Amino acid sequence: MTSNRNKRNLKIVGLYIISLVCIFCYLLMEHYNVIFVVLKKWPQNPDGEFVTLVFTGLLQYGLLVVGICIFLMLSFILIRETIKND
Repeated sequence: MTSNRNKRNLKIVGLYIISLVCIFCYLLMEHYNVIFVVLKKWPQNPDGEFVTLVFTGLLQYGLLVVGICIFLMLSFILIRETIKND
């Protein structure tokens, strides 16, 4: 029983850490303007710039959405369990 509880707690902590890492990566990408750094190194054709903007934008906001969703879902599940047990 205790072993299962410890494994469950480690999984929860691990998912919270993944969530925080995703949000931290988003903030780093937003703060350091990674899109413009990538554009300077990318070949100078119009299609390449568009693809780079789309790819980095999707990656950046994907990290934000994944980080927030994991955090909110775990919090909701834990709160619901606490209410149910009381």
